[in-house]
Amino acid sequence: MSYSFLKPVRIGNMVLKNRVIVPAMARYLCKDGYVTDAYVEYLRAIAEGGVAMVTVGIMPIDLNWPSTMPTQPCLGDDKYIPGLTRAVAAIHAGGAKASLQPWMPGRAPYTYANAVERAQDIAIVNRLTVDEIHNIQKKYAAAALRCAMAGADVVEWHNAHNYLGEQFFSPYFNRRTDEYGQQSVENSMRFAREALTLTRRTLDAAGYSHVELIAKLNGSEIINDDITPELLAASAKELEKAGIALITVNGGGGLTRLEGMSGDGHRPEGWKVKYAEIVKNAVSIPVAASGNLKHPSYVDAIISEGKCDLVALGRTSICDPHWVNKCKAGREDLIRYCLSCMHCVYALPADVCGCTMNPRCRREAFTPRVEDTPQTGAGRKVVVVGAGPAGCLAAITLAQRGFRPILFERRAYLGGSAVLASKAPCKGLVAEYIETQKNQLAALGVQVELNHAPTMAELRRLDPYGIFVTMGGQQIVPDIPGIDRENVFGIEDILLGRRVIEGRKVAVIGGGHVGLEVAHFLCANNKVTIVEMADEIGASVYYITKFKLLPLLREAGVTFRTGQAIAAVDDGSIRLRDTHTGQCTELKAEAVVLAMGSRPDLAARAAFDRNFDHVVYAGDAVRGGTMLEANRDAFALAWEF
Repeated sequence: MSYSFLKPVRIGNMVLKNRVIVPAMARYLCKDGYVTDAYVEYLRAIAEGGVAMVTVGIMPIDLNWPSTMPTQPCLGDDKYIPGLTRAVAAIHAGGAKASLQPWMPGRAPYTYANAVERAQDIAIVNRLTVDEIHNIQKKYAAAALRCAMAGADVVEWHNAHNYLGEQFFSPYFNRRTDEYGQQSVENSMRFAREALTLTRRTLDAAGYSHVELIAKLNGSEIINDDITPELLAASAKELEKAGIALITVNGGGGLTRLEGMSGDGHRPEGWKVKYAEIVKNAVSIPVAASGNLKHPSYVDAIISEGKCDLVALGRTSICDPHWVNKCKAGREDLIRYCLSCMHCVYALPADVCGCTMNPRCRREAFTPRVEDTPQTGAGRKVVVVGAGPAGCLAAITLAQRGFRPILFERRAYLGGSAVLASKAPCKGLVAEYIETQKNQLAALGVQVELNHAPTMAELRRLDPYGIFVTMGGQQIVPDIPGIDRENVFGIEDILLGRRVIEGRKVAVIGGGHVGLEVAHFLCANNKVTIVEMADEIGASVYYITKFKLLPLLREAGVTFRTGQAIAAVDDGSIRLRDTHTGQCTELKAEAVVLAMGSRPDLAARAAFDRNFDHVVYAGDAVRGGTMLEANRDAFALAWEF
């Protein structure tokens, strides 16, 4: 297919080879502001995937500012330039243009605690003197010069995500009454315009007139309508007047709605494209849409329809850096699509996997590319038992290493417990991941045996080099009176449609990620109560996802009982025991769904250990957990097998 996003586009005096760029994202791989080998290799991997430009950010311009980001590359001193030069060189070596993003938070400290409530109290924009404003603008210009000295092709002005540039622009933050206030767009954009003018003059004077200036602009705060279409359009025009060659449009931020800045899976694909379209209709320079863009057909459509000129693929590029290359090769069937699970936003220690779907993410420095994978398997046979996400990924990784895996699955389908997860609302991308794994297995020629639970004797006859066990564990069923009643169901009964519950009072036992998904699945046609032993609902769910999911459940009438353990199932009700006081209460429930997780099948493990010398375990064969844990462990173990 000839995609519109694969066509070149001119940005100022620079030509990008296609219309897919990677926006700035915090990756937390630097140390004290210095670029590390891990960060260099992460950027190289992203650039090698075929994108036209990679923006490095967020990059503090002053680490003495109260809000610091020491695990990000710093632009506050010339001593950081050598490391930045390595980062830029890696991006260029990968075939992409390099864009660097100077960053000033505009508030203190950098934390999300009580964000919405405290936003106005800590909006530093209203306390800066004019002299302080001019000093910050000078630091921006100095930082931009360091970007150019490091070899950058582009410098991005950050006017989004509640940081300082946007705090001047947005009525939500800016309460100034002077020439930098909200009395007019000219005033509210004065800070940006002056900083950009000074930056352009500084770059030109130093011989870097070829370096382009671009900008990121917030289309909405998400929590309100302060940024009207008229204000957005007029502000974009001010950036164009200031010499900006490209505007990327996003929304949300750490002080307003973080899940609006980073898609949490509960909104449709491209829900922020409307903001880019407003800007596109207001300016004559190229405009990039961003935010929850995943599928090639959708990206092609919004560009072809004139809603934007480019797309900025952030977490999509983390999940599958080769998104563009796969589109060019006609292998869209092999693309891994971001699940919007939000694991990637965490400030993880260096070398810890930063993506549920991409086990190499943030570990590129010591995990070779697929094409460079050492062929140490030598055609040796390996049996993989269990074809959930962990088993499939293990078989894929082993095949890439040159082993000859045989994948056994007792069910008639691949995916294991991921199939259950895919049935919950807003989790359709899990089903697409299963299809991607199926296509990867086929492309690698892996032998897949469905409807086949091999016996130990059968496995011994195969004489494998080793056994890789990922088969699912046993669902946890509490030993309490009434647990065997006909109105007690497992999650498979419900999510696979074996039993249909409608118009009933339902108690979902377990308030982890599985329990929340089952409740979401049931709440449209039932009155659902989630019962959780711990004092917190969704402790295993990423907090940004909970920002959206828990309110959705409450709006649908779901209630929560925390600190409660199920003690018995009676006729039309259940008995609950308070985990702190031991006191028992009754909860009306016509149906009970057990979502308490799973535990490893220890008897099966013992049988494997008795029969084979080389056995490794991953996924539910080790512990009931998330897909992140299953994929991470399966990849690491298959890599070392």
